[in-house]
Parts: sequence; C-alpha cells; structure tokens
Amino acid sequence: MVTQTSLANSQPNIEQIISVITKPIIGETCHQVTFSYGDELRLDFGEMSAYTHPRLKHLCKGSWQFGTRATPWVFKQGDQVLTSALQVNIDAEIDTVKKLLQELLENKELINLVIDAQNISLTLLFEGHYQLILEPDLQDDSGLAYWELFMPTEQVLTVGPGLFWECKSIHERY
Repeated sequence: MVTQTSLANSQPNIEQIISVITKPIIGETCHQVTFSYGDELRLDFGEMSAYTHPRLKHLCKGSWQFGTRATPWVFKQGDQVLTSALQVNIDAEIDTVKKLLQELLENKELINLVIDAQNISLTLLFEGHYQLILEPDLQDDSGLAYWELFMPTEQVLTVGPGLFWECKSIHERY
C-alpha cells in the first residue's frame, strides 16, 4: 500500500502525519554516521546488522536509515553552528566534517524529529542539545527527494521534491 500526497493539499496535517510515521524512531540511538554520493549525510539508528548482499557483508546498517539526499543541512549545538553541508566541497572537508559528526552524534539518542509544514524543513534533536536541521530548497529542480527514512517495517518515507511526500513498501517499484 502506497501512501502519497502533495503537502500543498495537507499542510495543516503534515506535522501530525510525519510525527505518527516517525514516532517509533524517537529514543533510538544513532550508531553510525556516513556520507554517500558526496555530501549526502546518512545516519543509522537502532539495531545494527550486516548487509545481506555478499559484496556488502563487511558493512553494517541500522534498522532505521536516515538520508539527507539533496538537502542542505546545518549541525548545531544549542544556538552555535558547528558545521553545515555548505562547508563540504572537497574530500578533505568531507573527512573533517564526517569525523566531527561521528564524534558528536554517534551513540547519541534521538530526542525528537520535527517537520515544518510551511517549508518542510526538518529538525532532528539529539541528546546533548545537538540539532541536525535540513533546509530544503523548494525551487530545486534536481528531482531528488529532500530526505528519506528507511524503517525496520520495510517501508520508506520520502519527502520531496517540492511539496510531496510518500510512505511505501521498499519492495514496491517506482
């Protein structure tokens, strides 16, 4: 079953809908911080397990996998900006930011996940007053999702591009 909608038709409810879908991840621990495809940040939460594919069996993934996809992000502690996607342009910078995020986010509990219906920005709040804030560019025409969350229920929640979101089985075709 696919649940998909345009946020334009349901703005008053999007915070509530996303909150219900993502409620089970609250309280989970971030065990792994990685980058893929350049500056796409990925966080693995929950129980860690090896990939089943033979070529990936040396790698681990969380039961919850969160990816920033095509979205600029800012990482803060309280009001202080510690780093952002804008600072990640070359491999050396990616390594520095990756080490910082690994040091500060790994083994931290996710306290809350909040979406703003007006601009679909997303804030992940962690213990220690850390915040990962995703600030989608609604004018971006890349066609990529702003962020996605793979869940242990074998579903994926995808938000973006534009005012669009869907929650569907990972086994469904496009």
